[in-house]
Amino acid sequence: MRIGYRALIGVTFCAFGLAAPALAATTVMAYDTNGDSVLTRAEFQGLQIDSFKVLDANGDGSVTLAEIDSLAASKDVNVSGKRVMVRDTDGDGAVTQAEYLAVAPGFQKADVNSDGVLAGKEITRVAKFLAQAGY
Repeated sequence: MRIGYRALIGVTFCAFGLAAPALAATTVMAYDTNGDSVLTRAEFQGLQIDSFKVLDANGDGSVTLAEIDSLAASKDVNVSGKRVMVRDTDGDGAVTQAEYLAVAPGFQKADVNSDGVLAGKEITRVAKFLAQAGY
């Protein structure tokens, strides 16, 4: 699987909120694919996509509560999965990648000055939120 270590760390702090702020900031900036020290919506979405792929343990294109619970158990963490499953907009018990990405207002909230990129204090706020909120 090409997703690798940064995605596993990403999903850990996105879904479980376990990383320290410095680690979270480093991991978030790993998605700055063009190296310009800001994150565009597309770059930010890269983190979300990689996180989804890690959650989708069986690779079937959807995430179930059982997959989240299994991941949590294998990493010895306590998580209910509510923050992911709330994205199940059609109520079928599984969150597709489209649902996962659609119900994710994080970029808009983080882009305080509405300039279409995350930079400086906005990145710091994202890292802090991800580290503390258990998102």
